[in-house]
Amino acid sequence: MDKYIKELINIGLKENEAKVYCCLLRKELFTATEISRCSGVNRSRIYSVIDGLIKQGLCIETLGKVRKFQAVNPEIAFEEIIEKEKNKLDRLNSLSALLSPIYNSQQENSSPLDFIEVYGTAPSIIKKHHALELESKKCVLSFCKAPYAMAKELEIHEEQKKSMNNNVVYKTIFEVEKDDLLFFASRMKSFENAGEKIKVAYHLPIKLHVFDDHTVMFSMINHLNPEKKLTYMVIEHPELTETLISTFYQYWEKAITVDEFLKQENIQL
Repeated sequence: MDKYIKELINIGLKENEAKVYCCLLRKELFTATEISRCSGVNRSRIYSVIDGLIKQGLCIETLGKVRKFQAVNPEIAFEEIIEKEKNKLDRLNSLSALLSPIYNSQQENSSPLDFIEVYGTAPSIIKKHHALELESKKCVLSFCKAPYAMAKELEIHEEQKKSMNNNVVYKTIFEVEKDDLLFFASRMKSFENAGEKIKVAYHLPIKLHVFDDHTVMFSMINHLNPEKKLTYMVIEHPELTETLISTFYQYWEKAITVDEFLKQENIQL
C-alpha cells in the first residue's frame, strides 16, 4: 500500500489524503473513526482530510444518522482530475500566448546597457560578489589587489566555503602587498591550505572576478574622483567573459606559486 500512497503524493495529494483514500478503497463505507484506525491519521484531523478529498472528487459522504464516507471509483475520479489538468494546461497555453508579446516588447525596448551594473560602496560590492559566488557552478577566477572592500582575514569567507563545498574551483592571483610581506604570505598559505588555487604576482592591471563563463566583476579607477576608490562594474556578457578568461590565464602562466614566492622573499612560516 505504501507504493500507492507514494504515487498519489506524486500526483499532488497530501500524505494524509493519500493514506485516507487508499484506506477508503478497501471497503464500501467507513465512519470517521474507522478511517482513522485504518489510515493511521489522527482522529482530530480526519474531517479536514476528508473534506479535501471531497473537494478533489475522490470521496463522497453518504446520508444517514452516522456520517459515513466512501471512495469514488478511481476510474471516474481520475478521469475528472485529468480533465481539470487538461483545462489548466489549455489556459496556461492561452495565457502564454497573451503574455509573450508584452515580454518581447520590453526586450526590444531595453537599453543596450541593461546588462551593466555599477556598485560604489563596500557593502553593495560585497553583497553582489557573494551572490555571484553562490550562483557559480564551475569556477571563479580572480585578480586580487588593494584596496579591498572586505577586511583582510586569514581565512576564506563563508560564501566561498559554501561555493567550494559545491565543487566550484577558485583560482586567484594576488598582487604582492609589500608593506607587510609576512601577513600577506600567511594569508596566501592559509587560502591555499583551504583548497583555493593561489598564485602571486608583483603587479596586476585591475581587480577582476570572472564567474563561470558569463559574468565579470571588476574595479574601475575613477579619474574624475580619485578619492572614490571602490567602484565596481558587473557585466553579464559571454564574449567579454571569454576574452577576460583568456587574459586571466596569460597572467596565471606568468605568476609564481606561493612556495616560489616564500622562497624568493626568504620568508619562513
